[in-house]
Amino acid sequence: MNPRISMLNYKTLNILFFPVLAVLLVLNYFEVTGLLPYLILIALYLVVLIIGSARIQLNFYFTSLNSGATAKKEIALTFDDGPHPEITLKVLEILKKHEVKAAFFCIGRKIEQYPEITAAAFKDGHIIGNHSYTHSPLFDLFLPAKMTGELNKTSTIILHATGKKPLLFRPPFGVTNPWLKKALKKTELIPVGWSVRSLDTVKTAEKVLEKLKKEMHPGAVILLHDTHEKIIPILDGILPWLKENGYWITGLDELLKIQVYEDN
Repeated sequence: MNPRISMLNYKTLNILFFPVLAVLLVLNYFEVTGLLPYLILIALYLVVLIIGSARIQLNFYFTSLNSGATAKKEIALTFDDGPHPEITLKVLEILKKHEVKAAFFCIGRKIEQYPEITAAAFKDGHIIGNHSYTHSPLFDLFLPAKMTGELNKTSTIILHATGKKPLLFRPPFGVTNPWLKKALKKTELIPVGWSVRSLDTVKTAEKVLEKLKKEMHPGAVILLHDTHEKIIPILDGILPWLKENGYWITGLDELLKIQVYEDN
């Protein structure tokens, strides 16, 4: 486990921003500057905040695990937003056929609907991770207490379905902020991102395959979704290609050298 440390993070941004803001206030007091420098500074600050929040790989607010530290052609597959009553079962069949283990970051309310599917994935040796309870588009606006409640609720649901309490969490949409940092500290969950985003929910299967082949690298953590039919031809195309090109698909725990469940 060797996460990348970002040179510019939330802390260093504020260290840079507020002294400059103070200088501008002094200059404005003596009528040396007008409003334009303020507006430029604030605009830059907001742009950096937005980019830092949207890209989990930047480790802007906290350190997440986005790839493995290895020169070997080892990668891990991860699936978000399930379980789906039909697609997840098809994905499990394909993975079993190719003798591949993956990680499934599941939504709590969906596990409640289909606990037997989550249990089946766990029984097949796949890792089950926390992906919030609602996966609400407003999740990133929740206060820390509400985020903590969602994370704890989903972990308990996973415990009931699998007998194991997860240690891994992937933020909905990969968005991070200071409130999520507080929630993760309270729940002691380990944030996991990705290094290759397939965009399989918006691109055609052909375009996704092109993207995956182009961006594949040793230690890659691949983001996929087990919620739509396109994932079937994508897996049928990428799994043989990985084998032909010398890639080995390993478990997320092995790639990142981490524990993925609490000890019983």
